[in-house]
Amino acid sequence: MKRKYSQEEVNEKMIGKIYINKDDTNIFVRGKGIGSWTMNYGNKWAWVITFAELIVVFVFLYLIGIYK
Repeated sequence: MKRKYSQEEVNEKMIGKIYINKDDTNIFVRGKGIGSWTMNYGNKWAWVITFAELIVVFVFLYLIGIYK
């Protein structure tokens, strides 16, 4: 069943700085450190955000002439 997980449940399931939980509806979750955040890669929208960020970076690099 998909639901939002509490911070304690997130900490139990987090592997290092990577968090993958298909049952958790959160896209962004707090990391174990102070002020750190990570994405839930079990959520498809986290992958969409990641690829959109990569596209923006490659377009920027192409426009300034570094990546050709």
